[in-house]
Amino acid sequence: MNRRSLFALLLVLVSSGGVGRADSAPFGVASAFSLVALGTIDSHGNTVLGGTIGTQADVQGRMAAAGLITKSTTVGSKLGSDPFGSLADGYAIVTGTGISSGNYFNVNGGGKVYAPTSHGGYNWNESPRGSLVTSGPSPIDFNSLRSFMDTETLILASFTANGTVGAPTPKGGNPSWLVLSGTSTTLNVFTVSADQFASANHPLDIQVPVGSTVVINVQGTNVTLGTGIYFNGQQESDTNDDGNKILFNFAGASHVTIDGQFDGALLAPFAILTGGSQMGGNFIAAQIGLTGEVHNDEFSGTIPTVPNVVPEPWTLALVGSGLLAMAILARRKRIA
Repeated sequence: MNRRSLFALLLVLVSSGGVGRADSAPFGVASAFSLVALGTIDSHGNTVLGGTIGTQADVQGRMAAAGLITKSTTVGSKLGSDPFGSLADGYAIVTGTGISSGNYFNVNGGGKVYAPTSHGGYNWNESPRGSLVTSGPSPIDFNSLRSFMDTETLILASFTANGTVGAPTPKGGNPSWLVLSGTSTTLNVFTVSADQFASANHPLDIQVPVGSTVVINVQGTNVTLGTGIYFNGQQESDTNDDGNKILFNFAGASHVTIDGQFDGALLAPFAILTGGSQMGGNFIAAQIGLTGEVHNDEFSGTIPTVPNVVPEPWTLALVGSGLLAMAILARRKRIA
C-alpha cells in the first residue's frame, strides 16, 4: 500500500467511525487459510516480496500465495470442519502466479487448486476429487487482502494494553514462566518485547478467562519464538482449542521465526515467516519459507472496533497507526 492509498484509507476509517466487517471472519477470506503469503509493496508501488510459500511440511488446512508456491507438500487433510471454510469457495490452494515447475501436491478434502501460470502436478486422494483451475478470475483479490491486513496489523498495534506482563506466577505454576495476566472476559491485550517472546528460559503463560480473545503485540524487527507457549498453565495445543482465540501481532517485524510449538493466529504482513516447529492456526505474512507441520486451527476470536478498546480519541489512534505505517513502508525495500 503506498502513502496516498494509506492516507485515503485512514480518511475512510475516520469518517466511518470504526472498523466494520462485512462478516464475522476476522481476517476476511484469509480466515479460511492456514498459510497466506501476501507479498509487500514499497512506497513507490513496487513489489518487494512476491508473496511466495516454500514450506515442505504437511499443511492440514489451505494455502494462498500472492506469488508462487515453490515446494511440494500435502495439503487439506483437515478441511470441512473449519468455521470459515466456506469463504475459500472450495479451494485448497490459491496462487497469484502459479506453482513452481516440477512440484507435486497431494490434495485432500476434494479441494480445488487455482494456478494460472505454472501448474505442477497433483494427486487428489479423496472422492469427490478436486480439480486444477488455470483460467478465470482469482478466488482471492490479493491486492485488497494485502491492504486489509496491512491496516489491521497497524490498528491492532495501536490498542492500549489492558493486561499485565510479568504478573505473579499462579499457585502451582512454574516460577520460570513469564505470566501474561488479564481479567477481561471479552478482550485481553498485551505488549511483549522481542526478547520476552524469544526467551527459552521463560515461556509465556497466558492467564485469561477461558473464551476471551487475546491480542499480543510483539515488538521488534527480527523476532524468534524460542520455546512453547502455555495457556492457563497448560501447554497450548490445537486439540483442546486453547489457541483459536489468541492472536500474535507483529506490526513492525521484517522476519519472524517459530522455533517452539505454536498454536494461535500470527499476523505479520510485512515479514518473512519461517520455522521448524509444529504450528497450528492462521499464519499471515509477506512471505513464508520452510515451516514445521501446519495444523488447521482457524482463529475465531472477536476483534472489536477500535473505539471500544482505545481510550484516546479515535482520530489520534489512526494518525498514530498511519505514522507507524509510513515508517514501515520506508523500511520495506530493505526486506528483499
